[in-house]
Amino acid sequence: MLTFSLLLGATTLSKTLVTFVVVLGVLVFVHEFGHYIVAKWVGVRVEEFALGFGPKLFGYKKGETIYSLRIFPLGGFCKLTGEFPHAEEELEGEELDSYREAIQQGRALYQKSVFQRFWVIFTGPLMNFLLAVVLFTIIFMAIGVPYAGSDKPVIGNLIPNQPADQAGLKVGDLILSINGQPVKEWDDISRIINETETEYITLEIKRKEVIKKLKVKPVVEEETGRRVIGIFPQIIYRKVGIGTAIWDALRQTWFMIKGIVIGFWQMLTFRMRPDVAGPVLIAKMVGEAAEVGWVYLLRLTAIISINLGIINLIPFPALDGGRILFLGIELVRGKAVDPEKEGFVHFIGFIILMALIAIILYRDIVRIF
Repeated sequence: MLTFSLLLGATTLSKTLVTFVVVLGVLVFVHEFGHYIVAKWVGVRVEEFALGFGPKLFGYKKGETIYSLRIFPLGGFCKLTGEFPHAEEELEGEELDSYREAIQQGRALYQKSVFQRFWVIFTGPLMNFLLAVVLFTIIFMAIGVPYAGSDKPVIGNLIPNQPADQAGLKVGDLILSINGQPVKEWDDISRIINETETEYITLEIKRKEVIKKLKVKPVVEEETGRRVIGIFPQIIYRKVGIGTAIWDALRQTWFMIKGIVIGFWQMLTFRMRPDVAGPVLIAKMVGEAAEVGWVYLLRLTAIISINLGIINLIPFPALDGGRILFLGIELVRGKAVDPEKEGFVHFIGFIILMALIAIILYRDIVRIF
């Protein structure tokens, strides 16, 4: 029995990792393809288009660009000639010849206009937003547009790291009773939780024909003063045509962009507790979404893609937003910032980002394990 449980756990973990790597690969590919396609369009030489980091697993050269897959699948890059201008003594052989040729032809990124460089940089995050629109359109075309919540006491969504999620509740669970009181419809859940004065409540649920009991500790919602556990009902959908699906997908993406930006601003101004998910927690969420169904996986992928686009636009060194900030400084000054100084600032920013990722990764591991 123990061996079977270990095998089942290993299988679930491997599925989660594979799904996470695929989702992350799609997000990174779309982002870097945005940089790539506009760079090609404005005549910038693309040296390499890579998925992943670290040593190269394999790659091939087509024309002037190397297309490669790296050993660590957590990211990727699009290397452009002149993105960070080199001193020629740092290069040698074929690399030096290619660099000189690109400079002579005016194909280095720094030789392009501010407007052209802006679009090369900005189109990466823009593609993440467009991916979200495409994914929402697919969802709306397949199952329809949400227009009302279901009365059934079935969990349609959970807020990450809230009591229900921490207690082990999952999307699709049917709530049968709370502290022994039967639950017939969704509104019964909120009523019973707020009528119950005990610190913990016991939920009896039905999950894939299996009855379980889970203890949950509600929290008090600041805005309403009500006790909540962080769950939402299932959504009822209505069928729509492709035009309506695209329009609603655009609206949904814009609504989420605004919500995430407001959330980031509230965290920065200390009006909301900082709560950032790292790679481990995101992988866990992706795995759970994949278990529930492809609709939930696509929806979560769209949300992550929007977050990725917004984070990259933050005006911080080493991010796309930081590079756009330097373009703004160039417009105001009338000349570019010294490339070595800009490169140093981005290098320091990269070190800080790696430190932040390490901290977030540690927090993820502590939360889950």
